[in-house]
Amino acid sequence: MKSAKKKNVQPSIASFLFSKNKQPVTASKPKQTISESAVLSEVQASSLQDHLAGPPLKKQRLSDKAAADKGHEQPAAARALPVPAPSQQKTPLPSTSQTLQPAASNADDIELEMLPPQHDSAASVPPRQVVRHSRLQHKLVENEGRRSRRSDAPGEPGKFTPLELQVNELRKRYPDVLLIIEVGYKMRFFGPDAETAAKECNIFAYPDHNYLTASVPVPRLHVYVRRLVQAGHQVGVVRQIETAAIKAAGSNRYAPFERKLTALYTKSTLEAGILDDIGNSELEAGRSSEGSWSNERLSSYLACIVERPAGGISTDADVIVGLVAVETSTGDVLYDEFRDGMMRSTLEARLLVAAPAEMLISRPISRHTERLLGSFSIASSGLRTVTAEGSRYKEGGALAAVTGFYSSKDSGTAGRADAEEITKLPPLVLQALAHALDYLKPFGLETVLRMGANFREFSSAHEMSLSPNALSQLEVLRASEGAGEYGSLLWLLDHSKTAFGGRRLRHWVAHPLTHLPSILDRQDAVEELILSGSAATAGGFGGAQAGIGPLGNLGTALTGLPDLERSLMRALHRTAAPLEFVTLLRAVAAIAGKLGLQIAAGGDFLPDVSGIKSSLLRRLLEAAGSFEVGQQAQQLLELLDEEAAAANDLQRLFRSAERFSTVFQHRKAVADCQAGLEALLPSLRRLLRLPRLAFTSVHNQGDFLVEVPADQPGIPQDWQKVSSTKKVNRYHPPAVRSAMQALEVAQEEYTATCKAAWKEFLTDFSAQYGPFRATVQALASLDALHSLSIASRNPGYVRPCFVGPDEPPQVDIRGGRHAVLEAIKEGGVTPNNTTLHEDAIRAMIVTGPNMGGKSCFIRQAALIAILAQVGCFVPADSVQMHVVDAIHTRMGASDDISRGRSTFLEELTEASHILCKATARSLVIIDELGRGTSTHDGLAIAMATLQHLVLHTQCLTLFVTHYPKVASLEKDAPGHVASYHMAYLQHDPSPDQVSTPSTSQPAPSTPQAEAPYDQQPSTHSSVLRPVSQGPQQAPADTAFREAGAAASNDGMLRQDVRPGSTSRSAAGASQHDVEVVTVKPEGSDAAASAAIPKITFLYRLAPGVADRSFGLNVARMAHLPPQVVACAALRASDMELSTLQRVHARQHLDSHDMMTTTISKVGNHGTALHRISQALKRSCPGQQLQLLQKNIADQLQPPQT
Repeated sequence: MKSAKKKNVQPSIASFLFSKNKQPVTASKPKQTISESAVLSEVQASSLQDHLAGPPLKKQRLSDKAAADKGHEQPAAARALPVPAPSQQKTPLPSTSQTLQPAASNADDIELEMLPPQHDSAASVPPRQVVRHSRLQHKLVENEGRRSRRSDAPGEPGKFTPLELQVNELRKRYPDVLLIIEVGYKMRFFGPDAETAAKECNIFAYPDHNYLTASVPVPRLHVYVRRLVQAGHQVGVVRQIETAAIKAAGSNRYAPFERKLTALYTKSTLEAGILDDIGNSELEAGRSSEGSWSNERLSSYLACIVERPAGGISTDADVIVGLVAVETSTGDVLYDEFRDGMMRSTLEARLLVAAPAEMLISRPISRHTERLLGSFSIASSGLRTVTAEGSRYKEGGALAAVTGFYSSKDSGTAGRADAEEITKLPPLVLQALAHALDYLKPFGLETVLRMGANFREFSSAHEMSLSPNALSQLEVLRASEGAGEYGSLLWLLDHSKTAFGGRRLRHWVAHPLTHLPSILDRQDAVEELILSGSAATAGGFGGAQAGIGPLGNLGTALTGLPDLERSLMRALHRTAAPLEFVTLLRAVAAIAGKLGLQIAAGGDFLPDVSGIKSSLLRRLLEAAGSFEVGQQAQQLLELLDEEAAAANDLQRLFRSAERFSTVFQHRKAVADCQAGLEALLPSLRRLLRLPRLAFTSVHNQGDFLVEVPADQPGIPQDWQKVSSTKKVNRYHPPAVRSAMQALEVAQEEYTATCKAAWKEFLTDFSAQYGPFRATVQALASLDALHSLSIASRNPGYVRPCFVGPDEPPQVDIRGGRHAVLEAIKEGGVTPNNTTLHEDAIRAMIVTGPNMGGKSCFIRQAALIAILAQVGCFVPADSVQMHVVDAIHTRMGASDDISRGRSTFLEELTEASHILCKATARSLVIIDELGRGTSTHDGLAIAMATLQHLVLHTQCLTLFVTHYPKVASLEKDAPGHVASYHMAYLQHDPSPDQVSTPSTSQPAPSTPQAEAPYDQQPSTHSSVLRPVSQGPQQAPADTAFREAGAAASNDGMLRQDVRPGSTSRSAAGASQHDVEVVTVKPEGSDAAASAAIPKITFLYRLAPGVADRSFGLNVARMAHLPPQVVACAALRASDMELSTLQRVHARQHLDSHDMMTTTISKVGNHGTALHRISQALKRSCPGQQLQLLQKNIADQLQPPQT
């Protein structure tokens, strides 16, 4: 046989790829061989030749199967023939008939050499080698991507791993949930969930086995859960519910880890969810840059909506709506059942107030409701909508479901009386409540519906009904056009120190009181807080009494409190973490001391509030500083280790061995296992003769390691070597491994016992939920009152006075100012009076130039009414008013394409809502009704609407219009309608003239009417004077009204209105100057080349009607092209001239007076027509001017009898 001596050969490509050692070595006699027997293609042969040109390498071993055949000797005919080195002879390319044949070798190595073509590999390969050679041949010719697969990948595509089979089962069980699955130390996404997570969270997704997958670290889980939930997804967290130690000790050690869905999150349930899964850093919500709490982000209501046709005498669009809104993180449950019309305005108002994070809609619903909900969902970015089948709760099914829920054994927290009251709710409310129960049960949050004390109606009899238009158009909760809270009424008032106080204030602002005693109680509380110095300290005003007594300490005591309301609710849901719960107990236990309260004489743990005058403040301080609740919180704190709670360490959390006996038993078992490990050290020291031997721990290598010097003799063979360095070796002896396994099992059981004990502890705490909730609610109300007191300390704010319910409706505001505008505008705002009375002026018609302050004036009256009934002081000199039951507004409009509604339809729908809902005790605000259609139709609708409000509804109304003819209603309702305008100044721009503004026509004299600022002469001017033109110029002090439209248009051709400086008039009113701009158009626009007067807005209400709105001035201010403005002015002049002609013709037909046909003899109109003639001379040729003059004369000539 051939000698077994090894040869220095250069391996082929196959042996190079599959070898374990590819280091090149020096060969004394290079020889080229082939690694395996296989048929090579032309491309493989070329690659082989390139490889053979490389440096010589050592012979390599085959795979483990080839090594298993060692000792098999090949026949002589099958031995490999040597191939000369490249330096001696160039090796020809092997053909496809060449084979790769293993050469005979010793027992340790198998040498492969290239055989000549004439050899038959099938005849030369022993039977045992054929299968192996075929397998290697297949590997060489198979797809390259197949060879690059991971070694642990499944053998065939579509074959699922045990983990993937678990994933399949979970996805089938929860098809609508985005699952995050715990796999070792990572949280992984699979399939479409991975694609979604990669898109929403900007993480990398990659294919692995049969799924696209992505992963995030376990400690960062809360970040990604929040991102996915805020994107509108329902997120489920799947945890491994068994550990490696328990699994290794059990019978299923070779099966995959058992996994279970442990938490579900949506927008409405995230804040009430398990804190461990969303992160402990979320204990306290963030603040905005101004320091106030972002109330939109804190809103997480789940709104459940059910409806049915109204039936009876109604339109087909009318429905009965049942609505339940559940705030799982605070425990508030709002409900209502109401009849709604085609516009679903009442439903929209409820949704605007609740600002839900999710909507649960019971199908089927009407198309009108579906359109409203679709529009609301689009407007509320990120709102999640879920549907439920409503047929299951028809015909009494809802009552049975709710009754069964409250009669279950787990309903101990709800008293029988509360359960009976809840089951008496209206039928549609019960259906919505049943749907809410079904939705919340998978989240484990249905407990919130058992707290009967948290149920309250959406709109109680003691709260004002603000329409959705009023909330949005008055910018009560949000400013317009994406500005958020900044610029809204809530932004002005929100000085809250806590998140739960900010939510309470938001509710108060959206629901002003209509119960006079409650309003007076709030006003008394706010006034006493101002006098106590608490508002001065918090608002930075200073004060001698700051910080004295419980009221003086209120701002300091509230500062820094966490969100106690949500922490308390998570404790009720048994989802609070130790740190959060201990923080809650600390705050409740310390609040009485921070407020400086003392126990009242006579005991009963009541605080001494004898020095407080306000009855509301006394009640709130007694509840907030209850020493009984504080003592209960302190007793609970004594059972827990606060340092362990700060680290959320459940194993060290419990102090009382009597209360938590099971925990201490497992703690002792862990200690015994640890002691058993320590007991092994003496024997190990004797064995190794190392008296100082001790266990050591190395990161990522393990604990209880026996570390010995590297040259230590006498190491037993059964010791498991864990790691080594140059100096030491580390081992795990068998006895240590057994003890460690017992310790791991004991620790896992101890951890599970601690978790169960914590859940039980929170369950026991639910019995004390009521008193703790009363304390937290009182703190929220105190914080809201404190915010109102800070806002009420603003300069120029006064306490409004309310008349009794027997007095007629009235609103008398003296020197009122726009509250929000005053806070934003540095130069201040102009005060104005508003006087409305049921027996006197019920409606104020407000006209005036564009941008003159009309809308601001009517808004300020509505905001003052809201502030007054919230309980806050108001920006005015004095206010006397009745308690308004509702504020209705129609201001501005835009089309709603998604609902197929035009701008004019939106206007009239809002007007219809006002006409149907307004009462005699309502305040109605209407701005420019009828502008969305033709002039005649718009004017007719505006006049008819105002007439109905004044004569039939008899409510107090502020009506802004650009139709001067609306003022004619003063004749139809004498003494109940008055006309006003926003004053302005006009100045003659000619340098050689000094123009004196003319005085406007006075308001109609009525015994009840009182003109605002009647002590000052009105500065309103109804005309713009023509430009000086040499000797034909009119006198500078000439003013006229009848022909003012025609005369002023000539000046308006050259007028540009631009904001100028703001100054104070002698009366203290703010004036807005407007610059004079000269435009020099060419060609047919030559009539617009002269200078125009300077206009100054005074923003002050004055009696009388403005005869123009100066719309062309605003057009110039908006930088419309000069030629466009000039053309518009010419057309306006023509239209006004035509109108003037018809008016004069009608007057002469009625009077039948004889009138001369020449321009110089037309009576009182001579001056006006003279001005017209002067204007026409500048723009018309002589022949055209004569024709126009003749035409005017013919029109003014009386008919021949």
